[in-house]
Amino acid sequence: MTGVKTLNAVLLPGIDGTGRMFGPLTAQLPPWLRPKVIAYPTQQVLSYAQLADLILPQLPETEPYILIAESFAGPLVLQLSTRAGSNLKAMVLCATFVTNPRPHLARLAPMLLRERLLAVPPQKWLARLFVTGLDVPDALLNQALELHRHVSPRVILQRLHEVIHVDVREVLSRCRLPLLHLYALHDHLILQRPTREIQQLRPDITSIGIDGPHYLLQTRPRECMAAIEKFLRAKQRLM
Repeated sequence: MTGVKTLNAVLLPGIDGTGRMFGPLTAQLPPWLRPKVIAYPTQQVLSYAQLADLILPQLPETEPYILIAESFAGPLVLQLSTRAGSNLKAMVLCATFVTNPRPHLARLAPMLLRERLLAVPPQKWLARLFVTGLDVPDALLNQALELHRHVSPRVILQRLHEVIHVDVREVLSRCRLPLLHLYALHDHLILQRPTREIQQLRPDITSIGIDGPHYLLQTRPRECMAAIEKFLRAKQRLM
């Protein structure tokens, strides 16, 4: 549209890392946002720092872009922001966290986080209750469970350990990029404490609650894209 700068929208996925769940959101992107989905290796065990090293060369070198981070990717894009250079113009943090979002469960991690347990896809009713939301279409739920089968249990295990030990509060506090924070009002994975933590660390952040489950970008793509577009239009003069 006239008067709106063209931007690349680099999307980083949640814990499955495949990037194949972004279809509903990318279908809503306006013409002036060009999507680029970056996937993580499905069979290679990597830490947050190693993932950042892998992703950094894939970011646009000569064109302006934004980073859109879903869930697991929130700490990852914050780490990338310290190294990305001036072409990175803004970040969108969706249904995410800056420290372990469920610290009271950390004590149970040695018992729950076992490779053989993670090799078994969760029951559909559990996935609906705790992840996707009860009203998620069957096709979307089946896609999420199918993607689970393509990622090594060892990889998922490492990523869960990264979530347990992550702490990027200082990075968020020091970040001077325009930031949009989207959070799900019915998120059973990322509860209220992680959301309040982000808001308290950055009182100036644009923080918007959307009526939906943890899979916000998949189940409420139109509402998410409307919030992203409004935010970017307002911040264009700062870019």
